[in-house]
Amino acid sequence: MKKSAMALAAAWLFGGLVACVTSHYSSDNMNYYRGENIPPEFFQVVSHTTTEITFEIRVNFVQDRLYHLVLDGNTPLAEDWILMVTGKNQSYAAVLKAKPGIEFVPGKAYRLCIGDKNPEEVNIYSNNYRCLADYDFTLK
Repeated sequence: MKKSAMALAAAWLFGGLVACVTSHYSSDNMNYYRGENIPPEFFQVVSHTTTEITFEIRVNFVQDRLYHLVLDGNTPLAEDWILMVTGKNQSYAAVLKAKPGIEFVPGKAYRLCIGDKNPEEVNIYSNNYRCLADYDFTLK
């Protein structure tokens, strides 16, 4: 009887812990903190459709790949790892596709956040994501 009660208590505690962890680390509650203020002339929206945006970025990052997110407030609308094959003073293209059911709207303000980690990886231990660089833009 004592072993059954202990097993039941352990299972209940484990279930509560799992529920707490998964609700605390939901991607819906991530805070995307602004990164370095890079002048807007280093970024350009080259083209866009309702489901895809192509950026030209003229920033020489140290890393060879970075995580790019298009945000509406703190909500990621599009995200992906982008490999940056650039030389000194060269640009790279970042093509980001909207998540299913999301459409980009002309005239609406968005934010490009560039970071060095996937937000899901950060979300394991924190709900704060630090962008290395930010670019506020409005689709025409």
